Amino acid sequence: MDTEINWGFNCLTTGIHHGRPEALWNLPLFQATHMFSAEDLKELVISRIYTDALIFVHRGQTDRRIVTEEWATCIKELATAKYSNVLQHKIGEISRYYRSPECKRDQKGVVNRIKDNRLNPKYQPLHGHDSINMLCRILGTECSREASKDS
Repeated sequence: MDTEINWGFNCLTTGIHHGRPEALWNLPLFQATHMFSAEDLKELVISRIYTDALIFVHRGQTDRRIVTEEWATCIKELATAKYSNVLQHKIGEISRYYRSPECKRDQKGVVNRIKDNRLNPKYQPLHGHDSINMLCRILGTECSREASKDS
């Protein structure tokens, strides 16, 4: 049975990206780095990126001269090489955000809104890049662009 693909879940998709909905992919990066060994987290991220690249190869509506299994393998190799630097950069960015005066002010505002029962039910306490989904997206799209230039 051929199921329709939700391209918003694919970390290599341009445009709107929802990320995969499973709880694993929405884990904050700090939590993920404590739950998984460094190698296991790397394997999760690289496997996800490679799988999403293969979805483009086998099911995508893209230029078949560029999107090949060799292209997917190139993305995987690039992601493997760049993973540690990108993770370190994202962790640093997120750490700076959570320690920033702006974030502290926002946190105080959340506490005040909770006390007054005015907190927006859609409030998201995490930095926008603080998830495995976003790490996959950031690393995957960077590698996809690079691999596409080489094709």
